[in-house]
Amino acid sequence: MVPTSWRGLDLGRLRMSVGYGGNKRGRPLSPVEVGLEIRKALNAGATLEECATALQFKGTGHIGRFLRILALPKDIRDFVDWGAGRDAIGFTAAVEMVSLENGDDQRVLRDAILLKALNSKEVRQVVQLRRRTEKPISSCINETLGMRTVVERRYVFVGSVTEECSAKLAGLTQEARNDLLASGMRTLGLDDATGRLGARFFTLVGGDAFDNSMQAFGKHKIEKELRRIIC
Repeated sequence: MVPTSWRGLDLGRLRMSVGYGGNKRGRPLSPVEVGLEIRKALNAGATLEECATALQFKGTGHIGRFLRILALPKDIRDFVDWGAGRDAIGFTAAVEMVSLENGDDQRVLRDAILLKALNSKEVRQVVQLRRRTEKPISSCINETLGMRTVVERRYVFVGSVTEECSAKLAGLTQEARNDLLASGMRTLGLDDATGRLGARFFTLVGGDAFDNSMQAFGKHKIEKELRRIIC
């Protein structure tokens, strides 16, 4: 049985979003957007089993993962995507982050994921160290990074949009928002970078070429100009 609240929604979009295996391309909805739809269905009276069946899951375990990431602060949820990338927090890593519980710790870890490209296993290790030893989150991150053999330099730019623009962006899918941001990045000539646009924040991540293009354009102008293009 399909949950009542999904009957007016294109159920195909939900199934496409959760059914691509390890490939994050072609998914119209982000993990958070899927989680919000699941929560909406549950609030309307659907059961976990009905949601799982409609999404063609073998059990309800996956449903719990989507609901779990909704516990993250909104300024972290905007960065959650299906797979690890230079501009986003992977779904599995986001699920691990919820165990930290402390919002400040989660934000420090968010920044480390974006700057240092922590994978889901490293995120799990950081979380376990924090919970087991009660060391500061920064120490847990550094200890985890110290186990690496290769260091990659990355540059991250995080900006925000206006409240008026945020309301407009909230009505778009994650895919549409990312396309909008990519167009803005091309317009500004920001090279060798990927980007992710949430309803409230956007993030750009890249290597040395990206840093050089930011310097050439002027870092102080990027947020203002991208806001103008996006909104």
